[in-house]
Amino acid sequence: MSFERRGLGALVAGLLALLVQAPAAAAGELDGRLGQVQPTTSRFQVGDADLGRTDLGEELLLSDLRLTQEDFHPETDRWTARTNRIRITSWVGAWMFSNELRIHHDVVLGLRLNWEVPGFIGIRLDSGFVPWSRMEVKGINATGGTSSRWMSGVVHSHTLSLGIFNPELSVDGLAFWAGFGAGLWFFNYSESDVFGQNTGIDAKFSDTVFSGNIFVELDYKILDILHVGLGMRLHVLMANHTDDGRFYDFNGQSQSFAKGRNDGLVDDLATVTEFTFNISVLF
Repeated sequence: MSFERRGLGALVAGLLALLVQAPAAAAGELDGRLGQVQPTTSRFQVGDADLGRTDLGEELLLSDLRLTQEDFHPETDRWTARTNRIRITSWVGAWMFSNELRIHHDVVLGLRLNWEVPGFIGIRLDSGFVPWSRMEVKGINATGGTSSRWMSGVVHSHTLSLGIFNPELSVDGLAFWAGFGAGLWFFNYSESDVFGQNTGIDAKFSDTVFSGNIFVELDYKILDILHVGLGMRLHVLMANHTDDGRFYDFNGQSQSFAKGRNDGLVDDLATVTEFTFNISVLF
């Protein structure tokens, strides 16, 4: 009986020891696990202000926020909410030709394809047409004097330009663009009996010239996909055919009488001033 009591006492003492040590071990193991997953902490400052402890995730979040603030341009982002937009524009306007071109001022119809890349840039492909154009021609009348007539024809131009958006000159709903470009102008005029019926005088002129241009444009946003605008563009043509004075033909014969009258690069330049009203759809 004494042996049994001693054995039972030892068993009870062992169980009590296990019960006391198990919570301590569990607590120690839990502290160890927490130590393994606890991220390395650091402190950071903005100026002289100590913002206290933060973990790595918070630092990355604040870094992203700082980059977002630096990249945000309210005036630009309002107009470029969708990057790489395509703008299709139909326009009507006026072409005002300088005197040496001998072409009557007229109404022009145009179409533009515009690719607006992110930020401030627009790449523009423009085409304008005047299918009812008139060019002045002069001939000797029956009394020996000079008689002027208008020869019918077509003039059209095709230009590639780079547009730059200016956020400082733009306000809510109104965008200011400016830019420059280059292109080609095509002249094709022909008319039979240009001085009247049965006169037997047929007039003709055709040529292609290079040009450069600068432009400004204001666009107003009615809807996100619908804009209207006003534009002005100055075309400068390398019109060296104007050296010939009268550069058209009568019955295949050149009417030039002052060839080389304005020799030189500057003298060969002619201008066309363009005013347009634009309606654009954006995709």
